[in-house]
Amino acid sequence: MSAASETAKGRPKSEEKKQQIYRAATQLFLEKGYDVSMDEVAERAGVSKQTVYSHFNNKEKLFCACVENRCVSYQMTDSFFQRDLSTREMLLEMAHQFNGLLLSDDAIRLKRLLCAQADHNPRLSELFHDSGPARLKASFQDYLDSQVRKGGLRIADTATAARQLLFMIQGDAHLHALLNVPGGPSPEETERYVEACVDTFLRAYGAP
Repeated sequence: MSAASETAKGRPKSEEKKQQIYRAATQLFLEKGYDVSMDEVAERAGVSKQTVYSHFNNKEKLFCACVENRCVSYQMTDSFFQRDLSTREMLLEMAHQFNGLLLSDDAIRLKRLLCAQADHNPRLSELFHDSGPARLKASFQDYLDSQVRKGGLRIADTATAARQLLFMIQGDAHLHALLNVPGGPSPEETERYVEACVDTFLRAYGAP
């Protein structure tokens, strides 16, 4: 098979199919919760069930991969924190990307679903936490550790500091979106709030 036939829009066919599976599975999980079969995913994605299993061994791995893929789409990965930017530039980019992820339609719908199913399906919440928030916090904490070693930040407990900034960023906009309450902050107000969170963090932990 030629290289041209293996690639569509610059992406290998296997990767194209994986993205189809991501999109299909994400929508099905949002529609039905965890009560989704691999057959349904295959049908929605327009691929064979064997193709789904060749990429994801089981439904747990597929769900986790969908959560991780959403983080990747907002650059919330280890490599994001490895770029050559000043501390403030990096924190601002992270804060804006994280805020965008929090306020995205898929993230809001998934959190509502997780809250609704938390009592009778806590495993779903656990999978989400481990694949999304916990991974992001670990990556961010690693970044803070590296900045402490370089002298850019002065933090005694980077785990606490990571939680402080991540939770501070959520603010009113996330709560209004999650509860579908009108009258939340405007995009401009939210942007100013996110930047203020970063500046407050730097006043607390910035190196003298």
